[in-house]
Amino acid sequence: MKRVLCLILCMLTAAFCCACGDEHRPTEATDGSSATESAGQADSDGSSAVKSFMADFDDTPTVGDKIIYVDNEMTVTVHGINYAPIAGPELHLTVSNSFGKDITVQSPYAIINGYMLTPELSIDVPAGKSKSGNMTLRYTGLAYSGITCVRTIDFALRAVETKSYNPIKTTDLITLKTSAAASPAEAAKEPEIEGQTAYDDKDIRILFKKPPYQPKSESGELSPVYTEDGDAQLLVYIENNTDRTVAVRTDDVTVNGYDLTSVMNRTVLPGKRAVDTVTFYRMDLDEYDIDAIDSIKMSFQIKDAESWETIDSTDMIAVRLRTENDDPTEANTKPKTDE
Repeated sequence: MKRVLCLILCMLTAAFCCACGDEHRPTEATDGSSATESAGQADSDGSSAVKSFMADFDDTPTVGDKIIYVDNEMTVTVHGINYAPIAGPELHLTVSNSFGKDITVQSPYAIINGYMLTPELSIDVPAGKSKSGNMTLRYTGLAYSGITCVRTIDFALRAVETKSYNPIKTTDLITLKTSAAASPAEAAKEPEIEGQTAYDDKDIRILFKKPPYQPKSESGELSPVYTEDGDAQLLVYIENNTDRTVAVRTDDVTVNGYDLTSVMNRTVLPGKRAVDTVTFYRMDLDEYDIDAIDSIKMSFQIKDAESWETIDSTDMIAVRLRTENDDPTEANTKPKTDE
C-alpha cells in the first residue's frame, strides 16, 4: 500500500510540474558554478558526473531568428538559443494564435542529435495575440544521453484549448540545425554506447548504460546514479532501427531480491534513440532496509506504440553492478532472440 501511495504521489507531482510550466523556473544563472550545482540534481556521485559533463559542454552553437512553422492557424518563430539558464539550454519561441480561441502550446518530445528528450514548454496564447516563451532542454537529460554539443533539434508542437485542455493540433516534426550541425562524416565518428546489452533483436537494442563519466571498469560493471532525494536511477539506452514507433517498458523489477514498484515506459520514434531511467524510490528502499544496492534484475516488454501489439519481451536480466567490494553480480547478458 505504501508503494502504491508513493507512485500516486509521484504521478501527481509530475502532473503539477507540467502544469506549472515556465512560471516557476529560474531564467538566469548567477554564475557557472551555481548553474552546475543546480543542474546536477544528484548527490556527490551524480553531481560530480554532471559537473564534469557541463565543463565539457559546448555553449557556442547558435540558432538564427526565423519562422519555423506557419499555417492558417498558428505561426511559430524562433529567436535563438540561450545557454545561461540553470536548468538547461532554452529555445526562445514566439507563437501567433489565429485559432479564434485561447490556446496553450506544448511540446510532447524533442530530438537532440538523434536522441529523444522530454522538453519543458508551456506558452498560453490568447486568441488573436502573440506570446513568447522558452523550450527548455534539461542538462540532466543531455548528460545522460552524452550530448555535449547541440547540433540538431527536431521537435513537435501541440496546441490545446487553454480552458479545457482538449487537443487541437499536433504539428509534424520541426527541424532546426544549429551553427554546429554535424556533417555525415562527423556523425559517423560518434563513440559507441558503453553498457551491458539487455536486448538486441528485431532491429531494437536495449542496454543498461554506463552513467556519464563513470570510471572505467575492467569487468564492465555499472553503477546507479542517485538524486538529491536519495532515489537510485539505472540508465537504460534504447535504439529503434525499425520503421514504427515502439514503446519499451519495464515489467518485473527486483532490487536485492525484493520486488519494487519501478516503471519505465519510453516511446521511441523510428530511427531514433533515447536514454531513460529506471528509478528505485527512496521510500521503497527504506521499506526493505536497503542501504546499498547489491543486485538489480528486471525484464522488458516491447510494444508497437500505435497498435499496442507486443513485439517481444525478455526474461529477467541481472545487471552487472559495481558493488562496494568491487564484486560485480553475476548477470545474464545474452540478448533474447527468437528460438
